[in-house]
Amino acid sequence: MREPARQQATQPVRIPLVTVTPLFLAGAEPRGAPELRAPSVRGALRFWLRALAGGCYGTDDAGLQEVRKLEARVFGDAGGKDGFGASKVVVTLDGGAVQPQEWRPIRQSRERRGDRETGSGINYLYWSMGEQKVRGEQLESKRYFPPDSRFTLTFTPRHGVEPSVAREALYHAVRATWLLVHLGGLGARARRTAGSLAAELALRRDQDGSVRRVRVRHLDLPFQLSPTPADAARELVEGLSLVRRRLGVERGVNRQRPAFEVLDPSWCKIWVFGGWQGRDAWMDAVDTVGSWLRESRRQLSTNERIVFGMPLVIPQQRTTIEPPPPYAKVERRMSPLWLTLTRAVDGSLLGVATLFLSRLLDVRQPVPDDHQLERHFDWMARRLAELPNAVEVHYE
Repeated sequence: MREPARQQATQPVRIPLVTVTPLFLAGAEPRGAPELRAPSVRGALRFWLRALAGGCYGTDDAGLQEVRKLEARVFGDAGGKDGFGASKVVVTLDGGAVQPQEWRPIRQSRERRGDRETGSGINYLYWSMGEQKVRGEQLESKRYFPPDSRFTLTFTPRHGVEPSVAREALYHAVRATWLLVHLGGLGARARRTAGSLAAELALRRDQDGSVRRVRVRHLDLPFQLSPTPADAARELVEGLSLVRRRLGVERGVNRQRPAFEVLDPSWCKIWVFGGWQGRDAWMDAVDTVGSWLRESRRQLSTNERIVFGMPLVIPQQRTTIEPPPPYAKVERRMSPLWLTLTRAVDGSLLGVATLFLSRLLDVRQPVPDDHQLERHFDWMARRLAELPNAVEVHYE
């Protein structure tokens, strides 16, 4: 998809995708049959578009108004406020013959890699996907779409939308997809590597009749990265800087800690790490990430672990840890840390860690900054830098 080509800009955009890790994407029944649902994808794209816009316009009242306008111009406004109405982009999914499976914990091997048993990290990250007993009720294992499941994501301009408006909406949808593929994921446990996605390589026929696979670029964004963390980090720097410029970034708009997750260099740190190859590359990668996360949490006291998200439930003690004073109680606070996998151009897998330094919890009264829970962000950043072959992404 080339941005300058006006006569082609309002044509549908199709992006073939493949699952890198198990995708737990439930329908109306959380533990029923998984479904490839366009609303779930649209919700994920909204998140990344909002994070991008918040990093460009800010999260104060004026910035938040601009963020909401942009989101409504692309994906619509349920109330039809300000004349935005329905989504300017119709999102559809074609899953073909994708067959779901039932999740079973990975059999842990006595073979040790470093200081861990193989398989234990996967079970740690996906522990809630298996059978479990909750409030006396026995819950079945969740069903999922296995790695290498293929489906096509299509963006179609809504009928009747003025061409220039439709074209701009398509551009933003593609940019959000690029962020989703490299930094995020879909479904349950998406912040913990599940539901990681990759864009399929394109097929190109040479003059001699041979067919080869080549990387895909939309709007000058590489949908497959180079296989080394250093080169991949450089490509993410270029891509993030590009999408921020395209949105008209206003530097320094988030002078204070933002209220929600934003892609702002001052308030969001990103690392590329790892490099796994082979048939079971996703298992090796998730196993490594899970073991790293478990060891990281063990280095914190129980109360401090709420920096990884809330509620913090301790099943063995049948208790839930509440925020310490002076923090306000919340029903739900998602983890500020995204851990995902993305597929490089040679088919190998890279890990990407995205740490949002947004406001973690509201406080009832002002407290010195060095007493804030957010001080643990620095500790988390140091731990992330210790992941295998980790390279930080320094974007503008």
